[in-house]
Amino acid sequence: MMNYFVYGLEHIYTDETHRACKFLGYFDDMKMLEKAKAKVLTLPGFKTYPDGIIVRKYELNKIHWQNGFNSVVGEIGRDYLNKEDVISEGSKSIKELNLQYVFQVSHTYTINTFLDDERIIGVFLEENQANQAVDNCKKKDGFKNYPDDFIVGRFTLNNLLWISGF
Repeated sequence: MMNYFVYGLEHIYTDETHRACKFLGYFDDMKMLEKAKAKVLTLPGFKTYPDGIIVRKYELNKIHWQNGFNSVVGEIGRDYLNKEDVISEGSKSIKELNLQYVFQVSHTYTINTFLDDERIIGVFLEENQANQAVDNCKKKDGFKNYPDDFIVGRFTLNNLLWISGF
């Protein structure tokens, strides 16, 4: 069976007080991703931190966070996925599948009243696969104490999520 990946576009920046990550969208087409990237860099905040734009490849139907929140992670010192996630050799972009959307599983950990830490667990082709991943993660250390904090979201491909600055 063929392994597929999708491009994720994010912006991460650090200033004197905190580190922030803004998820910008999933893309199956590099031209669309580059257009979105160019648009974002015209917006307030993003253009101040142009080096914060990160493109990741997410292998589909794979759980990227194998363990949950074993300790409180604040914005500073927060652990993120590696810049380049390891994808299986021979993986292909999902562009050829002609999909409209993908399903993301994430998990939110409340650090304090004003701050949640959301981690992307994985990206899936179908909603039932995403729900199975949630069921599997709920049994793992670091997640099992927070079983209600999973989010399954449907994301339209090639759709820029941020259209204003920060």
